[in-house]
Amino acid sequence: MKSIVRKLIIRVHSGSGPLVRAIAKKVFKSGWLLNNRIYQIFILGRVARVDERRHLLKPFINIETILTCNARCVMCVHGEQSMIGVMDDELFRSVVDQAANMGAKSVGLSIYGEPFADKKFIERVEYVRGHGLSYGLFSNGSLLRRDKIERMLDLGGFESINFSVNGFTKESYERIMPPLNREKVYGNINDFLGWCRAHPGKKPFVRVSCVGLEENRAERRDYVKYWQSRPGVDHVLIADQGDWLGELEAAKKLDENAATRGVANNNWLSPCQSLWSSLFVYYDGRVSPCCEDAGSRNLIIGDCREQSLLDIWTGAAIGGLRDQHRGNQRHCHDICGKCQWNQPWIKSPEIESGESAESGGEVSPVPVAAE
Repeated sequence: MKSIVRKLIIRVHSGSGPLVRAIAKKVFKSGWLLNNRIYQIFILGRVARVDERRHLLKPFINIETILTCNARCVMCVHGEQSMIGVMDDELFRSVVDQAANMGAKSVGLSIYGEPFADKKFIERVEYVRGHGLSYGLFSNGSLLRRDKIERMLDLGGFESINFSVNGFTKESYERIMPPLNREKVYGNINDFLGWCRAHPGKKPFVRVSCVGLEENRAERRDYVKYWQSRPGVDHVLIADQGDWLGELEAAKKLDENAATRGVANNNWLSPCQSLWSSLFVYYDGRVSPCCEDAGSRNLIIGDCREQSLLDIWTGAAIGGLRDQHRGNQRHCHDICGKCQWNQPWIKSPEIESGESAESGGEVSPVPVAAE
């Protein structure tokens, strides 16, 4: 019965309908749930059972081939700071080699930059596929080229792509995502969907996402309707804005009632599931367990130029973080304590056998981004 209820909750929480998802987010971010002692004990119990088998956990490894981005979005640290960097070939190959040796089946090929700005991106995809790994990525869609996309489709293993498209009208899109051109990007993505149709059986899961801002509030219904009508788009997401652990100055000006990615202040902070599920390898080799850290890059648990990924994953730095979170002391941590993103722990991180820690066979979905 417990498994049936959990599957139902998962379906509701990840439902394709924006209305259903909005309701689910309100429930899981509500103070009456988060501050309920019974709920807290339930979550902490789930965390303890997962942590007892931490030696069996396999991380999903996200690789930042490039930090550089060609957009200066108003809700992104790229819009306020110069952030530039490209991963060198030797480091990239080492990370992929280690991911394969650790039993990974798939990797992420983007973190906080635009992957198609990487001149060697197709060579990197070829290297990943040479190890039998599949991959997914995030892109703003402005630099898509037919020859590159068709090569990626021909290689196989192109598992998922999230297009970040943060406006529907030309006015709002270009205000939010300068200096990109709305018509060009919309045309590129529609072309991409056409190229996928010409490669049956090779199409990745396609999500189109938009961060909900005051600038696009009035047009979100039209945005969702448009992208849901495009053949080949699998999911349309309206995500809440984040402050990137306080690094984004623009977020400090938000009205207290604005929809944000995290929970309201003074609510209970649950242990972060990312500590038991993910590694984020930045272009310079530093490693974080957290996608929210991508703007500030202060939560560093190792450097894969000096340590192996396995040593970082099983090391004292991330182990200490897990102990603190499991002990219900997340709020005491200098960085984790000011992050308001609460994951509901609906599913457990992946165990080496391919089974979740509690479900006896349910493999958790790849954590790709904070919403």
